[in-house]
Amino acid sequence: MSSMKVVLVVSLFLPAVNPMSDLWNLECHPKPGIFGQTTSIKCVFKDIEHIQIIGVYLRKTDQIKRVFTQTKSDFSGDQRFSLENMAMGPSLQISNTQFSDEGKYMYCVETDSGRKEIEFSISVTAKYKDPVTSTWPEHITNGEAASLYCNATDGYPGGFIQWFDHSGSNWTMNSHLTKTPTDINGVKSVALSSKLTFKSINLDLAPYRCIVFNGKFEQDAENTLDFSAAISNTNEESSRSNTTKIVAGVMVIGSLIAGLLCALLCFRNKKYRYNATYADDPENVTAEVHTEDKQQPFD
Repeated sequence: MSSMKVVLVVSLFLPAVNPMSDLWNLECHPKPGIFGQTTSIKCVFKDIEHIQIIGVYLRKTDQIKRVFTQTKSDFSGDQRFSLENMAMGPSLQISNTQFSDEGKYMYCVETDSGRKEIEFSISVTAKYKDPVTSTWPEHITNGEAASLYCNATDGYPGGFIQWFDHSGSNWTMNSHLTKTPTDINGVKSVALSSKLTFKSINLDLAPYRCIVFNGKFEQDAENTLDFSAAISNTNEESSRSNTTKIVAGVMVIGSLIAGLLCALLCFRNKKYRYNATYADDPENVTAEVHTEDKQQPFD
């Protein structure tokens, strides 16, 4: 009589009835991940003190294939995903976070006190680089029309740019913001370009700052447009202009005085020459003598 051996293969994550699992809970508190950096997903056991993890697995809710599976002696799946420390708890970490990691996940934890599943979502952001600023015209003149530009790239999701002067007054309402989304091989970004226009710029309010905020209105970066050189040049030009005006005024007044002196000199010389000529003429002398004789009284 032949005998038959039946081998039962028990999966690590085969559902099993364990009354202990009703006495504790699993909680996870994911935070937005940052593209290219390590993302931590904090998870904790609640209402239980002594518990050991046997194994875990993670999958996206819209997929059957697991992202990764990990036990004390085995690991399979995406190497970027793992438990932070199996001995310390069920918290997860994702290294070199990618935008493709965004989505809803089902997380299963098998312990010596039973099994729990929990669902959570992961979002991924990208930090904006320091903005690049420029002006038009290149050399700003106080009191004249001007435009200030601020451009920021590589951020996701789309953020905002705001403008401030040195006193902290907000000039954003006078600006125009353009957002340009891109998706190159799964790498998402939204470029920001802001233009602040002045009909008559007041350099006394400089420096002006453009501040870049992410999609949650948290500051990512900023840059300052310093016009101290322009103000200095304006003051120098004003000083030179004033000096030129003063010198010109002095020259005009000097010219007038010199002209008057020349005219006076010419007049005196002409009078002197006239008197000398008149005195040297014999007819004038005889006329004068006769005039004097006529003016003598009769005896």
